[in-house]
Amino acid sequence: MHSKTNVKINSMKCRKLSIVAVSVVLFCSCGQQPAQERGPRPVKLAEVASLNKIEKSYSGVVSPDQFSDLAFKMSGPLVAMNVLEGQRVKKGEVVAEIDPTDYKLDYDAKRASFQKASSQMQRAEKLLMKNAISMQEFETTQASYTNAKSAFENAQNTLNDTKLRAPFDGFIQKKYVENYQRVQPGQGVVCLINPAKLQVEFTIPETNIAYVTSHGSIFVEFDAYKGKLFQAKVKEYVEASQDGAGVPVFLYIDDPEFDLKKYKVSVGFSCRVVVNIENETVKGGITVPLSAVVFDNNLNNKVVFIYNPSTQKVEKRKIYDEGTIVGRNDLIVTGEVKAGEQVVAAGASYLVDGQQVKILTE
Repeated sequence: MHSKTNVKINSMKCRKLSIVAVSVVLFCSCGQQPAQERGPRPVKLAEVASLNKIEKSYSGVVSPDQFSDLAFKMSGPLVAMNVLEGQRVKKGEVVAEIDPTDYKLDYDAKRASFQKASSQMQRAEKLLMKNAISMQEFETTQASYTNAKSAFENAQNTLNDTKLRAPFDGFIQKKYVENYQRVQPGQGVVCLINPAKLQVEFTIPETNIAYVTSHGSIFVEFDAYKGKLFQAKVKEYVEASQDGAGVPVFLYIDDPEFDLKKYKVSVGFSCRVVVNIENETVKGGITVPLSAVVFDNNLNNKVVFIYNPSTQKVEKRKIYDEGTIVGRNDLIVTGEVKAGEQVVAAGASYLVDGQQVKILTE
């Protein structure tokens, strides 16, 4: 019984060893199969790019360049809210009103006082010309007139301020209060935005702030208009990150082709900010797509496959990297490649050195 058990165990060990041996043979054969035994494999190519120019990409959003939180100068209950969110308004249009009753009473009283002071002033001027009153009496009447006039003008302005008017053409982005609510001086009632004046806002890491302050070019690609890049310039940026989340940067579109009548871009639109930087510190540096890099059979070396157009075959090249990614998905590398060569960007993991390939154009 004991000997049968040993035979069974030895048999299982042999079976496991056989499986391992077959696996090793398959692994070796996959890595060492002659290139001529393989047919053309479809691949996609990309160009090995020079690092003399670095491309950085960030997510951005369209925000208003001109906006205003409209507020009353005095307190009171709202008696009219004349707009809805998203509604367009013209400059001078009444957006909201507060109850003018008390302010109208004050206006009427100040107007009556001013009218009385005006009559007294006219009478004093005539009496002074006839030397019927002294200069002191005239100056007293004149001071009363000046005070009454100032009080009347203030009451008139206050009454006018019970109507909240749009300071420029735009649309109502947000309402902060509803009708019949009581508002306080300076309390925001609505947010008015000028749709003709837009900016792009994005956040950049503090370590990359030099990218937007150095000589280079900036482009904006709106998600609604993929493939169309508009040139932009830095309007302003915050000197330092407030919460460690990055530095807010604001751009304005500086492209003659950008027309809001043609490209219906508005506040809240998502976009991609592309920053191209001249990089003098890494002359000769290159990048390849991250998808082009594969491990060699020994799993220690990283390689890419360079396409030779004259033979329509690929050549395996060893590369080195420090894990630095730029742009969307490009890896900074050094090694046996140079800028301008065509590298396999899709399908590289199935290739061997010297294999013939078929180029996919789509």
